[in-house]
Amino acid sequence: MAWTIAVIFWIAGVAFVGSPRYLFHRLEAVKSNTAGRARASEASNKDESIFFFIETKALDSIPWWIVTITCVMIGLFLIAFGVIALVFSY
Repeated sequence: MAWTIAVIFWIAGVAFVGSPRYLFHRLEAVKSNTAGRARASEASNKDESIFFFIETKALDSIPWWIVTITCVMIGLFLIAFGVIALVFSY
C-alpha cells in the first residue's frame, strides 16, 4: 500500500509538468483584467490606477519560459520523489 504515495507524487509531477500552458494563460487573463481595472479607475482614483498599472507591468515582466522552467522543474522533482518513495517502500 506504500506504493500509493509514489503514484500520488507521479500524478502531481505530471500535472505540474503539463500546467505551464494553463498557468501562463491564467497569468495573461489576470494581466488583462488588471489593465482594465487600471483604465477604469484612472478618472476616479489616481492612486488605485497607479497601483493597478504597476501590478500590470509586474505581471507583464514575467516571461513564458520562466513559468515553463519553474513548472517543469517542480514536476520533475515530484516525479523523482515518487521514484524515491517507491524504492524505500520495498
